[in-house]
This record gives sequence, structure tokens and C-alpha cells, in this order.
Amino acid sequence: MNSNNKKQITGIVLAIFMLLTLLNSAYFFLVILKLGIGQWLAFNACSVAIIIYLICFTISAVKRNSTWLSVALLPMYYYGTMGLFIMPWNESNLFAHITHIIITCNALWVLSLIFKKQNFEALGKALLCSIVVFVPLFALIQTYNQAHLEEFMQMLQNM
Repeated sequence: MNSNNKKQITGIVLAIFMLLTLLNSAYFFLVILKLGIGQWLAFNACSVAIIIYLICFTISAVKRNSTWLSVALLPMYYYGTMGLFIMPWNESNLFAHITHIIITCNALWVLSLIFKKQNFEALGKALLCSIVVFVPLFALIQTYNQAHLEEFMQMLQNM
């Protein structure tokens, strides 16, 4: 098995882990907490990053162009990697941190592809596109969370 096949298999396995964390999150927020899809995506913004990544991963696989993966780097970094440092490390955040670690592993895998191909121009363009599209989305999610934080905390306490 050559290096490219190993990288592809690694990427597929990591994407499957992302899908499993997305399904776990959907089950918790939609079934257990009985929230709507918009509330789920707002209160668990990691799911937004995962959905963006899975869409970009699929487009990248179909078009055989890894540039699409770069578009997902900003959401993965913002909601995945930064979550490792923002959320407290305790037993109630265990599943969240497992998700953050999986998201970070996917981001590192994407970066390894970019550095191997030395496709820095495509990375720059994709990140610029990502900033223009996703930063307003991040602001919307943060605003919603701040406005509804007490309601969400009350739901968690009543579980």
C-alpha cells in the first residue's frame, strides 16, 4: 500500500469518526433534549463545523480536488480545536472534547495534505472564502447562544 492510499484511508476513517460524532450530537440534541434543528446547530456549533467538513470532504472526493477541504479548516479550527481550550476539562464535557479531538485530527490531516502538495495558493483562496462565508455565521451562532443561554442551561439541568 503506497503513501497516497494510506492518506486516503486515514481521511476516510477520520471522516467516518466525524460522521459518528455528528450522529451522536444529533441524537442528544434532537431526541433527548427535543430541540429543533436550528437550536441543535446553534447550541452545538461543532456540528456545523462537522457538516461543513463532510460536505467539503464529499465534494473533494467527487471532484478529486483537495482544495475543497481547505474551506472547512476555519470552522474546524474555530469550533473544534479552540473548544479544547475554551471548555473546561471535566466529566460533563467528555463527549464534547472527544469530538474536539476528532475535529482537530481531521484539520491536521487536511493540513498534511496541503503541505505535502504545497498548494498554498489554493489554501489562501479557500481560507479567504471561508472567512467571508463563515465569520458572519459564527457571529449569528454566538449571538443566538448568548440570547438563549439561560434557556439552554435550564434544559440541561432538567434532564
